[in-house]
Amino acid sequence: MLGESGGGAGSSGVLGDVRAENVSAAVLAWARDLGLVAGAFEEKRLVAMRLGEFAGLTAPGASASDLELTAQWAAFICLVDDRFDRNRVDIHPEDVASLFNRLLDVITGGGAAGSGSGIEQALDDLWRRTAPRMSTQWRERFVADYRDFALATGEEAAGRTDKIRLGLSDYVLRRRRTITALPMADVLECTADAAWPGLSGGEDIMAALRLAAADVAGWTNDLVSAEDDLREDRDNLVTVLGRERGCSLSSAREQVTGMRNDRVRDFHALAASVTAMAAPGTERDRVRRYVAALGSFVAATLHWLGVTHRFDARWSPLSPGPCD
Repeated sequence: MLGESGGGAGSSGVLGDVRAENVSAAVLAWARDLGLVAGAFEEKRLVAMRLGEFAGLTAPGASASDLELTAQWAAFICLVDDRFDRNRVDIHPEDVASLFNRLLDVITGGGAAGSGSGIEQALDDLWRRTAPRMSTQWRERFVADYRDFALATGEEAAGRTDKIRLGLSDYVLRRRRTITALPMADVLECTADAAWPGLSGGEDIMAALRLAAADVAGWTNDLVSAEDDLREDRDNLVTVLGRERGCSLSSAREQVTGMRNDRVRDFHALAASVTAMAAPGTERDRVRRYVAALGSFVAATLHWLGVTHRFDARWSPLSPGPCD
C-alpha cells in the first residue's frame, strides 16, 4: 500500500493532464533555449521524464509560473545527475570537481557571467528567479545542501575510479546526499509557499524529517533503476544489499522495498511529531504548511518514479561527457 501512496494524485483529470503537458512543454522550451539539452534525442528524453506531472503533484496549489519553476529545477537536477550516472564513459573525480566548482560559483559568486555552459546558464537563470524571493537563511541552507551533494558526488566518482565498493550502512549515508532531495525540498519552500518554519526547539526533529524524505526518494529511485545500474556496474541500494547479505537480486529488491516502506512510515511519524510540537496559532500553521509540502514531495516522488521513463535503456547516453 505504501508504494502506491502517490498513485491517487496521478488521476487529476483532463485539466490536470493539460496543465502538466503545458508545464512540460515550457520546460522543454526553456532547456532548449539555454542549451541544457542538445538535439532531438536529449529533447525526447527530457519529455519522457514527465516533469510537468511531477511538479503538479509536488506543488498542486502553485501558480503556473511556480509550477514551471519547480519543473525546471527538477529538470536541472535530473540532467546534471544523469551526466554522471547515465554516461557510458569514465567519470573522473577532477571533472566532477571542476563542474561543481563552476556551479557553486554561480550561486555564491554572482552568476554565470555570460560565459558558462548550458548547465551554468540554466542554474544562473533558476537562481535569479528563486533566491531573491527567499531569506538569507534559505540561501545559506540551499548552498550548504547543494555543496554537500557536490562533495558526495565527487566521493562517488572517486570510489568508482578506485573500484571501492561501499558497505550497506556507508552506502545509505552517501545515497541521501547524492539524491538531491534536500536541494529540491529547499526549492519547494519557494514554489509551494512553504518556508522553513524555524520550529523552536525542534531543529533536530525537523532535520530528521528532511532526511527521511531524502531516504524515501533515494531508495525508491534505486528500486526503479536497479536493472539499469546493474547493467552499467554502478552501486545501487538493491545491489549493495544483495552483495552484503549474499542474496539474489529479487530477494534484495524485496528487502529494499520493505526498508523503503518502513522509511515512509518513519516520515509520517516524524511529520505528526513535528506538527504536535508546534504551538497553536501562526507557528503551527507555518509548520503544517511546511510538513504538507514535504509530504506532497514524498508522495509525488513515489508516484513519479513509478511512471517516469527516465531509466529506460534507450535513454542511456552514447557519447557526451559530464562537463560538455
